[in-house]
Amino acid sequence: MNCRSGLRILSLGLLCMLFRTNMAAAEDFERRWSFASESSALVYWQLGEISHSAYSYLEYGRTEKLGLRTERSPRPRWSHLHHLSGLEPGVTCYYRMVNIDPATGEKKESPIATILPTRKENAVYLPGNLSGPPYVLDKPDAYYVLTKDITAEGTAFDITAGGITLDLDGHRVVFGNDTDEQVNGVRFSSQVEDKVTLCNGIIVQGRRSRDYSAAVASINRPWPTEIFGITTDVQLKCAYPVYITGGDRIDIHHNYLYSRVTEIENRHYPGNSLLRIYPISNSTGGIHVHDNLLTEGCHWGIVVREEARNVEIDHNDIQHHQQYVNGYAISPCAGADVHHNRITSTGRSLHLTRPGIRVHENYIDTQGHMDLDDLPAGSRPFHHHLIEQHGIKLEGGNVRNCKIYGNVVRITQLPPVDSDGQGDPSDKVDNGVYVRSRATLLSSSQLEDKSMSWEVNRWQNYYVKYAPDLPPAKIDSNHSSVLFANFGITKPAEYSIYMKWEYVPPTPLNISCRNPEAMNEVYGNTFIAITHYGKTRHGDYGDSGQWASAIMFVSMNNGPAADSGKYSVYVHDNSFMTNDLFLNSYSEVNMSVRIENNTFTLVGKPLVTERESRLRNLGAGLEQSIKLGGNKFDSSVADRNRH
Repeated sequence: MNCRSGLRILSLGLLCMLFRTNMAAAEDFERRWSFASESSALVYWQLGEISHSAYSYLEYGRTEKLGLRTERSPRPRWSHLHHLSGLEPGVTCYYRMVNIDPATGEKKESPIATILPTRKENAVYLPGNLSGPPYVLDKPDAYYVLTKDITAEGTAFDITAGGITLDLDGHRVVFGNDTDEQVNGVRFSSQVEDKVTLCNGIIVQGRRSRDYSAAVASINRPWPTEIFGITTDVQLKCAYPVYITGGDRIDIHHNYLYSRVTEIENRHYPGNSLLRIYPISNSTGGIHVHDNLLTEGCHWGIVVREEARNVEIDHNDIQHHQQYVNGYAISPCAGADVHHNRITSTGRSLHLTRPGIRVHENYIDTQGHMDLDDLPAGSRPFHHHLIEQHGIKLEGGNVRNCKIYGNVVRITQLPPVDSDGQGDPSDKVDNGVYVRSRATLLSSSQLEDKSMSWEVNRWQNYYVKYAPDLPPAKIDSNHSSVLFANFGITKPAEYSIYMKWEYVPPTPLNISCRNPEAMNEVYGNTFIAITHYGKTRHGDYGDSGQWASAIMFVSMNNGPAADSGKYSVYVHDNSFMTNDLFLNSYSEVNMSVRIENNTFTLVGKPLVTERESRLRNLGAGLEQSIKLGGNKFDSSVADRNRH
């Protein structure tokens, strides 16, 4: 699992109640998928148990002796996607999938399989004689194959005709290397009602382009679109890996969507995401997002806005990093079916704000730390806030008739982490390091780095580690290339800018349904909330404190349902586990809420908080209905651990 040894909540032994823990007992290489271009290939698989993770690599070669291997995946994952390059058309490639247990180092190997790279009939080879970049692909129904890596100052490819497939054949495309414009790696501009496909390559954002550039963009194009086998790497302000507007009949699968973006314009709107889709109004053709790996970013993971039909989000492996307030792993549109996703993020998980959404059989194991907030919208500098972590959140007056079932949701409030500025920015989710560079000048009050161009006060209240034997300095403010702080020496050297992570209270089920007759239903789930703080504290917005609550109510004060047979939310037949609060609310709940036939278990690890009651601020009416609702409260596990 993506966790810190010794700090994560319940032991694997307790999770055995929920999932099988013997990997050998399950199929180790499930949902296998592969694709071959002319000189490269893709191989994908998932572990048999959604609660498991592993490192992985591929061994491959021209014979069953293999002899070559891909790089090992950087982090343990449930899903695995590997690129093979340097293959020869018409020559069989033999390969074997390998999983490595992150705890024991034990290897699991698949049987040897084969894949055959093949010349594409009537292919159009790029760049060939085509002028560019940007390379304008305007031949209807053509199969374009890229034959080498390319770098573009602006947009690399613009697809203007229908029926086109752009096969990058494993090559690397750098876009936005030096331009003032908003640009894309691949842009779908075709307005013809024929399918367009992009596949099998790496798209990287270059040194300089305008905000809101995207590796892949489809703008106001309601025709069939398929994107698969694409790896992205974007890093400039507000950039997107994949951005689609006016879309319909979309299939996005088997991609590795990665973003290093840390700067956004506004967390309220539009924010930022790894994959954003605005469907065409009243879309009916279907949107399917599945079997993708989504990594880091700074705000949202998968966002499907507005209204659409036949939307399915499933079997994605999400490790996003919420660095700004209200960034969720998945934000689905009305009527979406969200299932069998694994979310092991540092950030919130599922945000339900619209009707008719089904959320089922997902696995969520997360934590959340302080994040940035522009309140009011667009204000500067961003404020550092500590706001409780959400697992599944129901929010607003439009979230109604939603079904949530069969999920496992676990959130932990970890102790603070101070890396002392050590480590690489690529691991900021763990070490908090955002910048590692070398100072140009250093005085008692200023550190200058002429290679930087920062937003004013971007680093206010972060820390700068500027000397190995001295404590870090807290940054008072900054200009475009200057940090202002109290420095103990004046010899410029390597420095890092980092944040000391503080973690926020867990609320795996967070309910803020403003409609008294919303008729939402939550059943058959397991929710786990753990804090590592023995002494609890409840604070205000932006400083939420140290506590944990299996169920959290927010603004549930719009009165009871007019119809006695209706309710805002019906929570039944679930298992709730915590070492702190069973239920909590910011204010008394006066809406029609049914909490029935659930099991609430007080667990003893890593500790048990001291409370007079495990119910807080609910109001007498709800407390009484809970006591009469057939719920079971078990503190025996915690009592045994106390002794």
